[in-house]
Amino acid sequence: MLDSFDSKGKAGLVLSVIGVLLLLAGTIGYTFSGVIEDVPTPNTPNQAFFADEPLPKNILSPLVAAEVTITWDRDDVWMGIVHEDEKERCKDVPSNYFSSGLGCDGASLDFVAGNPSATATEGFTWEMESGTYFAALGAKESGLPSGTAVVVSYDVHLGHSLLSVVLSFGGIVAGGVLIYYGRDPSL
Repeated sequence: MLDSFDSKGKAGLVLSVIGVLLLLAGTIGYTFSGVIEDVPTPNTPNQAFFADEPLPKNILSPLVAAEVTITWDRDDVWMGIVHEDEKERCKDVPSNYFSSGLGCDGASLDFVAGNPSATATEGFTWEMESGTYFAALGAKESGLPSGTAVVVSYDVHLGHSLLSVVLSFGGIVAGGVLIYYGRDPSL
């Protein structure tokens, strides 16, 4: 079969096969899970606490869509994700220990995903975006949580982005054109 193609036809065949494989891989996707143990619980009511390190970035966001589902093991705390600017804003806000609603408690944060009303067993889902994001944690209902650590579980599903679908179909079409024009007409 390959003898009936010149170099353009063979390149087209390779391009089409790669396009189909990328299309199938993105459609099926890939999911991985993990657990983060010993996350310290907040020790002040009405105050958000932020992770020191930012969440990992999706450096392939134009090609790969990542959807993160986060759950945790305790109902007396809330979790959310905030942009770097929101964390920086909260550095300058005084503690909300004596009155809520001053700016950096669970009710007044500008969450990208999650919020104080999310339940621990259902958690929340976040479509990862480009940028720098931090995890936020706080005590529910203005009380101190019992216990000292939270166990956070996450599932990350990788799949197609719009660009990867367009590139896959583009590879299939371009490969088909090269196959058509790269065949030996005498056979």
